[in-house]
Amino acid sequence: MTKKLSRPIKSDRDYKDASAVTNKIRNQTEREPAAERRLQALIDAMEKYDSEDDEGPNDGAEEAYNLPGRRWSDRDEG
Repeated sequence: MTKKLSRPIKSDRDYKDASAVTNKIRNQTEREPAAERRLQALIDAMEKYDSEDDEGPNDGAEEAYNLPGRRWSDRDEG
């Protein structure tokens, strides 16, 4: 079983964090092969997110927060 090198980017926050990690890895003078593979996986995930972003807005809120609706007792009955 192979270990995933990066997780999917679903929100702008994930994109920003992935960008920070890629910059940190790029600034290393001598990279190990594992770091090089992770860098490439992050870049691929960022490109995939960019291409999905071009198709339409998707901040991942619908997928990340699947909360139940309000209770009837919470409704304003005034």
